[in-house]
Amino acid sequence: MNANTRERQQHGPSFTALTMVRGESDIIWSSLLHHARLGFHRLIVVSYLEHGFLRQCIDRLREAFPDLEVDLVEIESRGHFGRRKAFYVNRALTMFVDPKVANYVYCFDADEFLSLGRYTSVGDFLGAFLSQEASMPSGDIAADCFPMPWLNLIPKRRDFSPQDLSGQFLQDEYLCVDRRENSRHKVLFRKRINTRVHMAYHQTFLGEKDIPVQPHPRARDFVESTGACVYHVPLRSPSQFRDRLEGPMRRVLAQAANEESGAASEGVTRDFADQLFEACIASQPRYTSLAEATNDFGEAITDRKIRAITRFIYRRREDVGPVLGAAR
Repeated sequence: MNANTRERQQHGPSFTALTMVRGESDIIWSSLLHHARLGFHRLIVVSYLEHGFLRQCIDRLREAFPDLEVDLVEIESRGHFGRRKAFYVNRALTMFVDPKVANYVYCFDADEFLSLGRYTSVGDFLGAFLSQEASMPSGDIAADCFPMPWLNLIPKRRDFSPQDLSGQFLQDEYLCVDRRENSRHKVLFRKRINTRVHMAYHQTFLGEKDIPVQPHPRARDFVESTGACVYHVPLRSPSQFRDRLEGPMRRVLAQAANEESGAASEGVTRDFADQLFEACIASQPRYTSLAEATNDFGEAITDRKIRAITRFIYRRREDVGPVLGAAR
């Protein structure tokens, strides 16, 4: 146990951020730098297969933030990434988070950025809520889970470097395609001995029977009063978009070909992917619905997994400016 851990045991809760990364070298440094600035005591980075550039990021992070504990876990297993993600994340939390300390944990993907609204640090955010809760009998339970609206952003730039150590995404201006009132959520939560987090970090569970931790209404109200949220930047360049689209689209097209004639699908062409990307990142939507867009791009874009990408086609945008630079 180091001196910083002993001091936190005496003076307040510990704050841990965790990310699991495979590739995404264009945005990972921006994300790590952003979260290091938010006052977390510990940052756990789980690296999956592609370690080289991430090691450079970790070295630079440790140099820039000497008081931040940075733990790097490198995983070589080539098992299915999605199916194993929850296991790796929860195992890492068990390894690095001391159950004898009051711990608060936030998990994020490489393309996500926590914003604490009017607060500059996670400690100030929680401290303000606990001060508000001081006279409430259920204050301890109310602070177990904070649901952060998950808002998708479209960058205005198109020329991001593929391996970046400048924090390029913190300097850009953005369009937002979501509204707080109907968005999904990511969670900042208290990590207890029997607490596990969902693989996509949308909720936490208690015990072995996957009993969801329900955010207390006062925690929800506090998040809304502060403007806290999680910003998500999933569409960044044509090449990154093609990589993201390729797997799901090949599956859908192959399935359709087999159902119709048994012929093998040729997969996704570069022109098709680039045209779909331009439709998704347009400054205002060119279509009123996903169904309307199928006239140009085909029924495949309505597949459940692909909708996570193609829903950008029809959603209205709001210009939110340099929101990641302001969310420090």
